[in-house]
Amino acid sequence: EPLFALQHSGNRRVVAACARCCGFIHSIPLQLEVIFGEGRFASLLAELGDLPKQWQESAGGGQAFVARCTQGCGEMYCSEACRDAHFQQCHNLLCVGPLQAEDPLVRFKHHALEHADTLLLAAQVFAFLINRVKASGGGAEAMHRMMQELMCFCHAPFRDACRAPPGRAKDAEFYAHTDQLVNEAAALLKAALEPHAPAEVSALFQAGPAFFSEVLGLFEYNNIDLEVSSPVGNVLLQRAKALLAAGPEAHVELSRIESLLREKEWVMRCVWGEETTGIFGDDEEFREGQDRDHLVQAMELGNDEQLATAAMAQARAEVAQMSLHQLLQGTWPSMHGTALFASVARMNHSCAPNVKVTFPRNSSTLLATSVLNISAGDELCLCYINQEADVQTRRRRLLEYGFTCCCSRCLAEVGGHSWAFRAVANPAETAELQDSTVLRKSQKRLK
Repeated sequence: EPLFALQHSGNRRVVAACARCCGFIHSIPLQLEVIFGEGRFASLLAELGDLPKQWQESAGGGQAFVARCTQGCGEMYCSEACRDAHFQQCHNLLCVGPLQAEDPLVRFKHHALEHADTLLLAAQVFAFLINRVKASGGGAEAMHRMMQELMCFCHAPFRDACRAPPGRAKDAEFYAHTDQLVNEAAALLKAALEPHAPAEVSALFQAGPAFFSEVLGLFEYNNIDLEVSSPVGNVLLQRAKALLAAGPEAHVELSRIESLLREKEWVMRCVWGEETTGIFGDDEEFREGQDRDHLVQAMELGNDEQLATAAMAQARAEVAQMSLHQLLQGTWPSMHGTALFASVARMNHSCAPNVKVTFPRNSSTLLATSVLNISAGDELCLCYINQEADVQTRRRRLLEYGFTCCCSRCLAEVGGHSWAFRAVANPAETAELQDSTVLRKSQKRLK
């Protein structure tokens, strides 16, 4: 399980996930309401009626369930146990339910949503440290010990670790903007937390915003992309198969499913991109992406309404050509977030890794699996980037982490030799390595 995890704010537009374990909320009706929350989809939801509840029950999932924060902030959880655990861990100090708009914590969260949602993750860390120190007796000295423990991970000031917007150099203006962003966030968070734990908060901010900046930089170097697959698509696929086998009497419900899938596919083409996944390419990939995803680029870059309208119409026309089989095979939006895992954060990179990571459950629990034969004493290595890319692209991406990769694969490719995963013991292991989930460091650009 991660030390800290957070669903990307843009991903909340299409996925209702538990604020603690990051799993999908156990409610098909709620998941559909989130994806189709705009007024234009009101007639679609009305036509579905009670079908989403029936799909939930037919899949063996029982009745839909969602636990909400008891203080009214709107945070959702998959269970009361997750809700209570999250409250004890950090939410007791970060809930905005009882607060007014001018409260420092409310202003801090607005500031984070405007600039970088990893600021919210840093707030989780600070609240966790305060709760843990107070539980052990409290005091500045205990807090300093906890701060030193956290700094055992690779870290740097946020201004050095963060990524600039595409096409923008890290010049004096950029550093000034970044420092102002961090300083304002730190001041608001300090003001929000200080009344609850004066001594502990004083220790956290003894050097001004410096520790806050280091925690943000720690996330940039160590966090990985957290991805949990949606269960909704498989439920509808199985239901559609049953209806197709049932004959003509099932035509009405099957028609409803097809209409739903067409709207989902259109929504995905409209909003699915960097903002909803939190995975940002480098400058070169950004320029290439401008020619591929006109609609998403228009939305994210704030282009004029005429361009966005034309792109949406094009997406609608493309979806209209899809068959029911194609619609059933289409992907549903997965939960994307960012998380810090203590063991994984200590693993170095290799373009020929011997370990892969996956998220096999409906939660942020990570599974690390060997993909090569590993002997006692061998170092465990992960691939921080897309290992299928060529050596130039891989090295360019890895510069973000402060090094030029000189693993055996990179050296072989730079020397003009083809890489055929020579370290793999057999063809079956080769296939497993090539199909493994890519470990993507989750670095969010400043907005």
